[in-house]
Amino acid sequence: MAFEAMFQPIQIGKLTIRNRVLSTAHAEVYATDGGMTTDRYVKYYEEKAKGGIGLAICGGSSSVAIDSPQGWWKSVNLATDRIIPHFQNLADAMHKHGAKIMIQITHMGRRSRWDG
Repeated sequence: MAFEAMFQPIQIGKLTIRNRVLSTAHAEVYATDGGMTTDRYVKYYEEKAKGGIGLAICGGSSSVAIDSPQGWWKSVNLATDRIIPHFQNLADAMHKHGAKIMIQITHMGRRSRWDG
């Protein structure tokens, strides 16, 4: 097989990922207006885990205040600890199927308020 290593586990520090198949960060826009994950958000990633992906990267997640214009595209709000139980639920769903998950932290640049 030409790409046999792709389906072999990989060790990154103390983390073992079951294969080298990953989903890159992108704006899935399934968060609430307040920036919390939803059932749809979790299911979106869980289906990837069920399909055998090794690692999924959530993207478009902002540490900027939620009153910044970033809310229009429903990114996850990393500016509050209220997101922690939501992320625990997401991680549990992924781990249940043997996959890992991480998040890309994004500053919204010109989409955010200058004072915020």
